[in-house]
Amino acid sequence: MILSDRTLHAMLEQFIPEHADHALVNPASVDVRIGRRMILEIGCDQWREYNLELMWSKSDPYSFAPKAFALVDTYERIVVPNGYAIELKLKSSRAREGYNHSLAFWVDPGWDGILTMEIHNITRYTGLPLWTGLRFAQIIVHQLDQPAATPYAGRYNKALGVERSKA
Repeated sequence: MILSDRTLHAMLEQFIPEHADHALVNPASVDVRIGRRMILEIGCDQWREYNLELMWSKSDPYSFAPKAFALVDTYERIVVPNGYAIELKLKSSRAREGYNHSLAFWVDPGWDGILTMEIHNITRYTGLPLWTGLRFAQIIVHQLDQPAATPYAGRYNKALGVERSKA
């Protein structure tokens, strides 16, 4: 079962314990925003980390180049209590602008931390604006039929910011 806006409003601080903003609640999802850090692919197995919050703003955003790939963190810390799971989807308005997001985004019960989103500019010619606080994706909260026997306790849990693959 997917949680509705009424339940999301009532439980918002359980899923987003810091920076919970009821204005981000939609009929069946909650918007999440671009966070403070970005790790940008700059060459063959070459990456550079940036602080979006210190370097760019909504009035002077970073221009995410066509075909570029980056990892960005969420502004919100997400907590998934046992008995729930979260799916993250790109906002349709961002997709229409030319952003794409990885399809591998499921957050298991037991997760607690900052999420890393894998983003791509799929346009051929247009740089896309990025800044801390940009509404980028949305979380859809699913209620499980019963609590998980073994909640997530993997290597990405308790993430404090954007992280590259630990594979």
